[in-house]
Order: sequence, then structure tokens, then C-alpha cells
Amino acid sequence: MNILTDQELLELHELLDSLVENNLPKARLVRLEKWISDNDFVRREYVKFMDLNSSLRHYAEELVSDEFEEFTKENPPKLLPFVKPLFAIAAILVLGLFFYKDIKSAISLDDAETRVENEPSEKFKSLNDSVIVDTVAVLTKTVGVRWEEEAKFKPNLGDTLESSTLKISDGLAQVEFLQGATVVLEGPVDFSIEKPNEGKLSVGKLRAIVPKVATGFTINLPKGRVIDLGTDFGLHVHPGGSTELFVYQGNVIYEGTTDADEKIVREITGGESIFVDPYGHLNWVEMPSEPFISAADLAFRSMEESQRRHASWIDLSNSISQRETTMLYFTFDNHSSWSRVLKDQSPNSSSSQNGAIVGCSWEEGRWSGKGALSFKRTNDRVRLELPYQLNSATFAAWLKIDSLDKDIAPILCSDPQSIGSTCWSINKNGQVVLRTRTAKGNVKYESSVAFRPDNLNRWTHVATTYDSETKMITHFVNGRTFSREKLTDPVVLNFPKAMLGHSVPSDSSKKGLAFKGSIDEFGIFNKSYSEEEIRNIYEIGRPYEIPSRIGSRIP
Repeated sequence: MNILTDQELLELHELLDSLVENNLPKARLVRLEKWISDNDFVRREYVKFMDLNSSLRHYAEELVSDEFEEFTKENPPKLLPFVKPLFAIAAILVLGLFFYKDIKSAISLDDAETRVENEPSEKFKSLNDSVIVDTVAVLTKTVGVRWEEEAKFKPNLGDTLESSTLKISDGLAQVEFLQGATVVLEGPVDFSIEKPNEGKLSVGKLRAIVPKVATGFTINLPKGRVIDLGTDFGLHVHPGGSTELFVYQGNVIYEGTTDADEKIVREITGGESIFVDPYGHLNWVEMPSEPFISAADLAFRSMEESQRRHASWIDLSNSISQRETTMLYFTFDNHSSWSRVLKDQSPNSSSSQNGAIVGCSWEEGRWSGKGALSFKRTNDRVRLELPYQLNSATFAAWLKIDSLDKDIAPILCSDPQSIGSTCWSINKNGQVVLRTRTAKGNVKYESSVAFRPDNLNRWTHVATTYDSETKMITHFVNGRTFSREKLTDPVVLNFPKAMLGHSVPSDSSKKGLAFKGSIDEFGIFNKSYSEEEIRNIYEIGRPYEIPSRIGSRIP
């Protein structure tokens, strides 16, 4: 639990007060949403606050109503418009004083232990409905996830989620609801996120881990629903509509209706399981010998997958560094934090092809423990000496772009005055651009828009091939062909006064433009790679987790 400082606690109460009064600015709302998603203590305080606010409003309305009825018996009607608001104000002040003194004892959710009654779900209705926000959950982990082709919504790791449907054909995904419940989905699965404490499983498997603060967490099923009392359970809904429920710890309530409109209510405790047939009839069954995937299992598999991918990338990078087609290759790996030399790993490597780092700082790359260079300031760059000339070429890099507020974000650029000079960049519209200098002037080959505001600040693989034989320019994004253009004015490529992460100004009196972001891996090859070869570099080099922006995502 992340306990807040006194100053942070005051800020949290101010944000919550403004929220219930409907005068919270958008920027502050974003701050509150992120705080709720990141901090367990804040999430619990949020639920308590909203629950207490609902109770205070209800009690104040009752108090005002009772006092008002007695008052009207003894007082003339013309004073009513003035007196009625005074009762409301007095009630709120009294209850506010009570809230100030006894908040901890007044809001305890530990008494959420409930026995099955005629209408058990009513006890949890306020818990599910009182918290109304756009963002209701966060996609926090994935292992080998593949989305269904017809899925309309395919969130990225780290995305916050509004009410939406997740259709996964294969793999594992962990979803954390803002009210505290965690669900691990196992593909193939069709799962809908409905409210901050409620979801729907149409088909597939899930494992739910529900702390006390999320008591009342509800999963709707084809023939009923499961209401959790703070526990750990698994569900398997088969394509025909039959359902298996396994309770590993604690208690849950199953409510359902058969095809004959017979209502069924059962309490299932830890170590028990039930089977509900397609017609809604319930039978007790034995617990399975192998439990569903849990959050701990998912974390372990995530670590294993990350390590496996990293090991595969090391093998690939060793292979790339030995290829005859590799003219320049920076892995950005195995450098000390104070190193001012970027080592070339190509078979042609010599001290003359090492890059001179100017201003850039080292940071963690797309793998834990791997290096990358951060380009933040105007003069950050890596100076290069590249003496070769190429008839055909492939440029490839892993980038994380912070912003595109300038004309271009230069990846590799050389002296624009020399015939054959090359500049590879991302322009301010988010297009991948290869610029060459010919006898007729500068020629630009631009892709479709590849970078938009919602996919900045995340690792992306880009590549461009210059093929003098087929006379084609091809741009690739994340291993896929993104656009192709005809090579209109072929020229032998060269790289005088080349720089990584900075452009060379056409006029010596002007300053060049700087790349804003990070570069993790970069290579130049003396042939035009096929899509299969570039796809292989991307797939093996793809980090296990590619973080994305934190913000609401509307399917």
C-alpha cells in the first residue's frame, strides 16, 4: 500500500471534493484518474469517499424532508423558500463535522461480510453504481496476446480502458479494475468491461483476485452472475453457454435463472465448484486438479517471456554484426553511463566508425538493463564518419519519439549540399521521410502518416529500403510494409558530415534541427532487405512490453 504524505492527502481530498461538486478541471481530472490507477491507497480512499458522499447526500435529503414536514405544520407558506435551504445547509454541516472526526470508523468496508438473502445483490448495488468515471480499468500485463481479427478494440499495454469489449484469440491479459479487482483473461476469450467493479464473460476463461475493498465485484454470465465477497475464483464459459465456477478462497454468491424462470441463489465457499448447464440448471462438481492462471503465474510468465526475447535478440544482434551486408551497426548495449563513444558492431568496424556522443545521456532501452541514448536538448547528437557509398541500402532503427513540434525529427542526416547526401527522418506530420540530394536538387520520399499523438513515447521499429535495381523506395513500420514509392531520380548514396539525431543545416549561419526522443538500435546495410528480413528483425527485437500513453482509450 502506498501511503500518502500529509500534503498529498490534502491534495487528494481537494480533488475528490471538486469531483463531487462537478467543478474539477480536465487537467486535474486526468491527475486524479492516473493517481487512482497507480496507487492502491488512493483507490481505496476514492471508493470510501464516494460511498460516504452518497450516504451523506441520502441522509441529508431525509433529514431535510422530515424537518420540512414538521415546520410546514406551524409556519406560513411564504417563508418556505427561504427556510428550506437552511435545513439542507445545517444537515451537511453537522454531517461534515461528523465526517471530519470519525472518517476512519465511519467508512470501514470490512463489514462487507454478507449472508445470502432473498435479494443478495442489492447489498452491493451502491458499491458498483456509486463510482461513475469514464476510465474503469487498466490493461497491466500481457503474454503472447493476439486479438481476434474482428475485434473493434485492440488496446496496448498500459492503456486505461473505458467500458469496452476485449476479444482475445490467444495469450494472457491482466486487467485491473479501478475499484481494486484484478482479472486474468486466458484466450480465446470474449470479456466486456462494464463498470469500475463489474464485467461480463461471454465465452472463455478468467481468474479473478478480489480484495476486501472491491467486495461486490460482479461478473455477468450467460445464465446469471457471480457476486464476489472478497476472494479468489475462476470461471470458464463454454461456447454453448454452460459455465464452470471454481472458488479457491473466500466466498462468492451465484445468482441465476433457468429457462423455466426458476431463480437460483447459492453461496459457494473456498474449495467448492459448480457447473451451470446451458439451460441454467446448477450442479455441484469437483474442483479441477490444475487451477486457472493467476496474477502471480502471469508475472512469472511475463518475466520468462521477457528474458527469452532478450536472449533471442542477443543472438540476432550477434548475427547482424557479422553479416557482410552490415555497413554500420549500433546496438547501444554494453556501454558505461559516462561513455562518450558509441561503438560500431559491424564487421567493418574500426575506431573511425565509432560515433562521438555530444550532449546525449544514457538511459534504459527497450529491454531491462539494455542501453539507449536520449536526445533531449537542442545540441544533442552523435557525430559520425561514414566513408562508403551505396547503390542500394536499408536503414533500420528502434525509436521512441517524445514530440514532433519541429519540421523534422532527424534520425540520420548528412551534408545537404553534396550530391548523393542522405537524410532519414520523421517529419512534423508523422511521416517517415528519405531525402536524397541529386543534380536536380533535393528529392523526398514520404510515407503515409506513421506517428500520431497517441503512439508517441513508445518504442517503434522503422526501416526504409532504397533499391536501385527495382527503382523502389519502401518504408516499414513495426516490421510491415507501410508505403512504397517509385525511385524517380536514382543516385549513389553517401554520408558526408553525418550525424545521428541531428540535421546538418543547409546554411552555415543557421542551426540544424534536433531529434527529441530516444534511439535504441540503428543499422545501415548495403542491400535492400525484403519484408521478411525486416519482419524478422522486428519480431525478434520487439520488446516484451511496449508501453503506451496513459489515458482513456475509446473503442
